[in-house]
Amino acid sequence: MPRALVCAQAFPPLLKQAGGVAKDYLALCRALIDGLGWEVTLFSPVNIRESGEEDVTRWLLTGQLVHAPATAVEASTTVGVALFMDFFSVTNALVFLRLLMFGGHDLCLIDDSCLRLAPLMLLRSFGIPSIATTHSDVPSHPLYDQSIMPKIMWWLHLASAFFATSHATVANAYAKSLWDRYKVPVHSVWPPVLWSEAFRRPLRDFAAAAADRRAKWVQRFGFSPRAIFLFAGRWSAEKRIHLLIDAMPQDCGLIIVGDSDADYADEIEASAQRNVLPERGMLGAEELRVAYAASDLFVSASTCETLGNTVVEAWSSGTPVAIQPVGGHLEFVKDEENSYFVDFDDSGVARKRLSSIVAAGVKAAVEPALSEMGEHFRHLNFPAEIQRLLLDPALSAKSKWRAMKGWRWMLEILVRVILLLACGLIWPFTSVWSRAYFAVSCDPKYRHVPAGSANEPDFESKPSGSNSESCCSTSVSDSHNESARPLVHSESSFV
Repeated sequence: MPRALVCAQAFPPLLKQAGGVAKDYLALCRALIDGLGWEVTLFSPVNIRESGEEDVTRWLLTGQLVHAPATAVEASTTVGVALFMDFFSVTNALVFLRLLMFGGHDLCLIDDSCLRLAPLMLLRSFGIPSIATTHSDVPSHPLYDQSIMPKIMWWLHLASAFFATSHATVANAYAKSLWDRYKVPVHSVWPPVLWSEAFRRPLRDFAAAAADRRAKWVQRFGFSPRAIFLFAGRWSAEKRIHLLIDAMPQDCGLIIVGDSDADYADEIEASAQRNVLPERGMLGAEELRVAYAASDLFVSASTCETLGNTVVEAWSSGTPVAIQPVGGHLEFVKDEENSYFVDFDDSGVARKRLSSIVAAGVKAAVEPALSEMGEHFRHLNFPAEIQRLLLDPALSAKSKWRAMKGWRWMLEILVRVILLLACGLIWPFTSVWSRAYFAVSCDPKYRHVPAGSANEPDFESKPSGSNSESCCSTSVSDSHNESARPLVHSESSFV
C-alpha cells in the first residue's frame, strides 16, 4: 500500500486561523485514504484528535492515518494570530529525518510552511519526490509591508519552488500571476476543493433547512429584504468585509458569518445595523451549506484569494456569487454568465451594481450556467483528479530517477550529495538565527507550541492590542495572558 508524508501546519480544528487551507488538507487526506487507498503520515503541530471530524477519528483508529506531532511557533499581533511549523527546531529536524529514513514514504506533500526550502532540498537528497503547494498570496496580507521579515520569508518561500519535484498552487490564474510577477514555475494545479460531502449532496436535501434559516434571518432583520447577501469566512482585514457593509443597498440584508482572533473581527461584530447581521462563529459543513442555500447571493470584496473555496461552495449550494474581479476569483467566474463581478473599491458604484443585480433577478440572469457549474463541482471525482494532477507527475519523476543509468545516475548521486551538504550548512545557521529572532521580536510576539498541541484559541483569549513598549517589557512566556490561551505552552523554549 503506498504511503504519503503530508507536512501541514493547517488542519482542523484550526479553522479561524487558516480555514481554507486547513480544509484543503482534510480533503486531501480524505482523497488519499478513502479515495485512492493510500496510508498517510501527517506531520503537523495541530491536535488533530480534536478536529471534530469522524473521518479523522476513523483513520487514526484503523492506522490509515498516523499523526507525527510537530512543534510550532505562534505569532501574535493585533492583526491576528498565525501558527507555523518550525522546521528548524531540533525536535522537528530529528522527527523529520526519522520519517524520511524509516517511514517508507513514496512521496511528500508540503504546504505553505515557512522556510520549507531546506526540507525540500533534503527530500530531493533522499530521492523522495515532493509536491510543494503555494496556497497564500503573502504580499496581499496587511503584515507584509510592516517589517522586513515577511518579505525575507516570502522570497525564500518562492525560491523553494525550484527545489520541489512539483510546485503546485490552487488556481491557474494564480499560477500565471506567480510566473508574471516572479518567474516562479508552477507544475500542477489542485482540483477545486469541496472539503465535506455535505456540499456534494443534492440541493433538495437542504431546501427545508434553508427556508427555516432564512425565515429566522428575516425575523432578526425586522423587515423583508429584497435579497439576502452572505459573506462566510475568516474575519480578517485582507478580506475587506467593511467594504461589503459600505456597499449594501438599504433594501437588502447582509449576513456575515465567520470569526478570527484579530481586532478586525471585533470591529465586524460591532458593525450590526438594520440590514447587517454579523454572526460570529465558524460553522460546520452542514450549517454552512444551509447558510449558502438560504441566501440569494454570496459576496466577497477580498483581493487576496488564490482561488476562493467559498465560490465553489456557494455554487455547489446553488447560490451565485458577486466578487471582486481579482486573483483567484478570475479562475471560474464569468461576469453575468455564471455569476457577477463587482468593484467594491467604490462603495457607491458597488451599491448600484448590487441593486441592478437584484432588480434583474439574481439567479435568473445567470442560468443555466450557474446550475451547470454547481452540478460539475458536486460530481467532480476529487480523488481521481488529485491522482492525475498532483500525484502522477511527482511519481513519474521518481520512476525516471530510478531508471537512470551510467553517467546520468552518477550525476544524480552528485546532485543529491550536494543538496545534502547544503542542508547540513543551512539547517544549523537558520536554526540559530530564527531562535534569536523569535526570542527578541516584540511585534509579532512569538511563542512555542508543543508538539501536536495546537488547537483553536478560545474567543475570550484572543490577543489584546498592546503597543511595542509594553511588549518589549514583557517576557515571551508571559505576554497576552499565557494562562488563558490553551493553544500554547507555558514555556518559551524553541528547541
